[in-house]
Amino acid sequence: MDRQSVERSAQQKLASINAPWAAGAAGLSIIVGAFIVSVVNASIDTPNSFVSMTLQPFIFVGLGLLLFHIGQHVHAMNQNVILMVNGMDPAGHEASEPGHS
Repeated sequence: MDRQSVERSAQQKLASINAPWAAGAAGLSIIVGAFIVSVVNASIDTPNSFVSMTLQPFIFVGLGLLLFHIGQHVHAMNQNVILMVNGMDPAGHEASEPGHS
């Protein structure tokens, strides 16, 4: 692969990374919802054991979604660093000096 096709591929990958922002919002809302349910369940006179058993899987799903979201951001930052090292700025224009933006 030549340099132009590598840069084009990196730009396409960067453009496709913008979508999973909803994973972070969903993960955070699941964790906050589980916290609210657990506080309400603990404040009643006879806590429901079914609610207590189902909170842990919800928290694991929420954390998994948050970790996926964080991983996507790390991947995007890595792609930006690769582009800057190759003499491109993340916007797709030639940098003035290779390796510097």
